[in-house]
Amino acid sequence: MNKRATFAAALASDQIEHFILQDHTVAACTHRIASSFGIPLVRGGPITDREIAKTARDLFLRKALQSTLIRGLQLELFFTYLRKALLRLAPETGDSDILLLLSALAQQCFINEYVYSIGDDEAQQVAKWRELIEERMADGHPVKPVLIAAVAAYLPLHSLPSPERLLKQKWPPAIVELLVQQIREPLEEIREKNSIPAITPIVDSTSLQVRHQYEQNPYPRWTKLPPVGKRVPREMDVLIAGCGTGKHVFDIAERNPKARILAIDISMTSLAYAKRKVREARLSNVEFAQADILELGSIRREFDHIEAVGVLHHLADPKAGWHVLLSLLRPNGTMHIGLYSQLARRAVVEARTIIACDGYEPTADGIRAMRRMIMRDENRWKAITGFSDFYCMSGCRDLLFNVMEHRFAISDIAEFLKDHKLAFLGFELPADVNERFRQQYQGRFLDLDCWQAFELNNPSIFRFMYQFMVSKQQPTTI
Repeated sequence: MNKRATFAAALASDQIEHFILQDHTVAACTHRIASSFGIPLVRGGPITDREIAKTARDLFLRKALQSTLIRGLQLELFFTYLRKALLRLAPETGDSDILLLLSALAQQCFINEYVYSIGDDEAQQVAKWRELIEERMADGHPVKPVLIAAVAAYLPLHSLPSPERLLKQKWPPAIVELLVQQIREPLEEIREKNSIPAITPIVDSTSLQVRHQYEQNPYPRWTKLPPVGKRVPREMDVLIAGCGTGKHVFDIAERNPKARILAIDISMTSLAYAKRKVREARLSNVEFAQADILELGSIRREFDHIEAVGVLHHLADPKAGWHVLLSLLRPNGTMHIGLYSQLARRAVVEARTIIACDGYEPTADGIRAMRRMIMRDENRWKAITGFSDFYCMSGCRDLLFNVMEHRFAISDIAEFLKDHKLAFLGFELPADVNERFRQQYQGRFLDLDCWQAFELNNPSIFRFMYQFMVSKQQPTTI
């Protein structure tokens, strides 16, 4: 495999962090940082100028920073210190590699929504440079590319006044990519909002609070197109309830090219992001609309299949919302559900309790402060730092600061299915988990009592959520 193909394969994998840590310079820096975490560091910190220069020439690292959310405490600390060191170098550097690295790091910070800790000295320096950029923009004078990249590593460029003025200046390619990400695309999403209809009112007080959260922090912020499963050439009407920013929409639309899809969400900001991403993928079988699940009964439409993954547990009354969705499902229809597990989310509940008791606010500063608390006691919080959501602002807010979260036991699911005469069609789990269950329970995959016993002995298997299929039509085989 040639070098280009190796880069592509690594970037497409789930092992990006592993590949980055294989670099000797990065490994040496992360070890030094881990040894001194919590101890004041002198000068630029634990990363030397020589190491910065070497890191700046790492093409794979730069591409990874630009393309996907990078996870893990080791790398977060490395990039936090690297950003601070680059901020020190920015005014005096003429090195094109440094500009490339700083631009790539700025793109990573935008992807994770500036979740990294920021020191007071950094905040003061960035404020000065922001003011300088605004003055030069107002006067029509050119701005140094390195200053743009430095400021973009700490705050989104679209937050500047009249940011489109930056698009008129001629820039090196690295800055052009940065401006597309931080100005062109956000402005496009703002315009998209005007084209998305609202098909139900939003009046429930909890729904209004949830909408406010996701307007501020649309979730998830995704970049790479996910892999697509086997395509199904079946014509059908599909509802995706709680589509968020469209990652799940992309998967369903790609796998079901003949489906007519209605994707709804309570957040217009999330919908605008989703619509942009779906259009970029050139998918034409999706209709977007703003709606509250609790009010969907008024739209007078029916569907062959409904997706409701990760949304019902954020409603004031999840079972009421589930009941509404069932009223829209055709007699032989299927439904894909995702609900939080009470047993699997014990660490999340513990963290949410501390957040409430200690008064951490669901703001950028409050989330950063809470994350520092967790990072200082990593061993205690491994169950939390193991979530990808911990490494971006919207994900962390969704995981730990959500304004409404319900959790369920398998017995709750069984009761609802019995009350509504629904057939359970099985959980979605990794092959190794299914094999363990098969061996222990002789393949009784549709027996929820067996699954409840299995979860009690394996409390982390549903750590993300229960995901399962149900049908209004009783299965003919087991």
